Amino acid sequence: MRDISSRSQTQRLPLALGVVAFLAINSVYMVKRNKVFLSGVTTENIESKHKNNVCKDINSLLDISQWPEIVFFKDRLPGNSNDEEGDALGRSTVTEFNKMRNAVLTSALVDEGISEGGMYAAQSFAKRVLESGFKEARPLSIAVTGNSFTIGSNCGENRRQPSDECAWPSRLARRWTEVVTRSLGNATDTNTKIEWRMLQENAQGSNNVAHRLPSLIDEYHSENKTLDVIILNNGLSDNMEKPWLEAIVRVLLEQFPQILIISLIDGIPENVGSLDEYQQNIQSERVRKTIMTQEHYNLTRVDFARMSRFLRYSEEERYASLRRQYPGSSLLWPQLGQMEYDNGTILTEETADPRPNGLQIYWASYKPQVAKTKSAYYPTNHPPWTTHQYVADTVLFTLIRVLRTGMGCADSINAHEVVTHPSLPEATAADKAEVDSCFVCLEPRERLDARTLESIVNGTGNDDLSVRESPVVVTCGDWSWVTDERKRSGWQSDQAGSLIRFRLKVNEEPTISLTYMASHASFGDFQVTFQPISKDNASMQPLMGCNDVAKFENQTLVPSKKLEGRRSKYSLWDTFVFPGKVDSNDHITNELMRKTLKKMQELRDIEYVDMYIKNTNYFGDRKRVKVQTITSC
Repeated sequence: MRDISSRSQTQRLPLALGVVAFLAINSVYMVKRNKVFLSGVTTENIESKHKNNVCKDINSLLDISQWPEIVFFKDRLPGNSNDEEGDALGRSTVTEFNKMRNAVLTSALVDEGISEGGMYAAQSFAKRVLESGFKEARPLSIAVTGNSFTIGSNCGENRRQPSDECAWPSRLARRWTEVVTRSLGNATDTNTKIEWRMLQENAQGSNNVAHRLPSLIDEYHSENKTLDVIILNNGLSDNMEKPWLEAIVRVLLEQFPQILIISLIDGIPENVGSLDEYQQNIQSERVRKTIMTQEHYNLTRVDFARMSRFLRYSEEERYASLRRQYPGSSLLWPQLGQMEYDNGTILTEETADPRPNGLQIYWASYKPQVAKTKSAYYPTNHPPWTTHQYVADTVLFTLIRVLRTGMGCADSINAHEVVTHPSLPEATAADKAEVDSCFVCLEPRERLDARTLESIVNGTGNDDLSVRESPVVVTCGDWSWVTDERKRSGWQSDQAGSLIRFRLKVNEEPTISLTYMASHASFGDFQVTFQPISKDNASMQPLMGCNDVAKFENQTLVPSKKLEGRRSKYSLWDTFVFPGKVDSNDHITNELMRKTLKKMQELRDIEYVDMYIKNTNYFGDRKRVKVQTITSC
């Protein structure tokens, strides 16, 4: 699966001078205080010794079997000598995992799952790793985006370990220190230090990441910094009907030209597929669309679905022997969406409880046997800590491989190519109109985000000036700001007919995006309408209230768009975009925006648009509506 290429001009240089010339061309000054930061090579012999020493160090790190064994989390922390319930079981699982790890996660298996991506990104990454070695230099910056899996739902070596400390991003950070920092340099240097940005959130898909990009970009640009690496792990939460992944990839490449983008494909059963699908090389639609984007932009790919396929179905002896040793068991990522008791009895009903009926439960047909220690559903979407460790190790291996290639150390490369920045492809992987509809607002006029704005004013029966000028106002019913233990903050209603108003600053042709919760349970539909407000009338415009609720049933009186909060599985955030250019594929959306823009032209001097959302769930048990973010651009 190795794939280093670029759609750009190259300059071929002698191998011995490759890395030195690359760094010089990119204005990288490796020499400081008469020494380079790796291997202690002096300036006098840098050309003859430095590259060989660095490459030797890097190549040695690619032997996964030599990496340190995993230590039970309490034994890594000082002051945790007192054993508690579950510690003995946790330690024994760690011991069993250490025995199995080198047989399961081999270099051959990882090689099947990774694609290194483009040479320009690899060289840029290598340059930044070298730069970050100077004591005064800016640390390497790595961001991680993801969802409930990435935050560590169901992850814990025992019941006390915090989920985020157990999750693969934290394990990756520790592994980098254990493997890379301790090998490439010495204890007195600040070699390969990293500034980690953990941006994962529960139920976060690529559409949610799109809302976070403007502030992330502004933060780095305002400090004259760049984001060096971003690891995208939002696949479980992505609605593949819209190419949001491609939309954010394009923005990242535009804003951070040297960035290394690592895109993960999870090893859930839906992505892995059946034996027949493996034999016919058939991929799920989700995997196919993801790979199409990854290949189109030459991203670095880590495909755990492909790795799981080889472990389950490949006839190669290395994999067949593992299946004989652990018959009927998943080894990398759980493939059976059930739990079992210690005696092998399968639970007939799904439970979030780690000890239903007071008995410990485990991931069914998975080795090593791992006890459930946290309260979370969906055992394949939320796998045990051992899967998180495999993910962390695989991502680290991928980073080291990219570093080796960027340094020109790969044995198969006879000349080091110094490549120029490839231009962003004009063509898109998905339909261009679909990609354009996934609008990423880089310069928002207004953003109301329930994660940072808890304020909400009750305007029912109160139409005072201060109420009208508030950004978030309940004008009828039970809307309120809520959050939960998983930090899924939002403005929520459970009562049909309830109205809430959001006031947004706008330009002449505003594009407005709305992020809301869609779920397999509890959540239903809602209607959205817009009311333009002129600058002179901003404090005088009366609020729509309970007397206006019935008007939503008449498109002439209140033009509106109904959005569905229903999903067949899971509870995930969804985003809908109301385009200011009236180019939606949806006729009703176009009509709503056309009428809104017409009214804006008639009133003139428009400063705000009020967005009203009505809970329309009068029948059935799906009465809940929840909104998280509204952005005008």
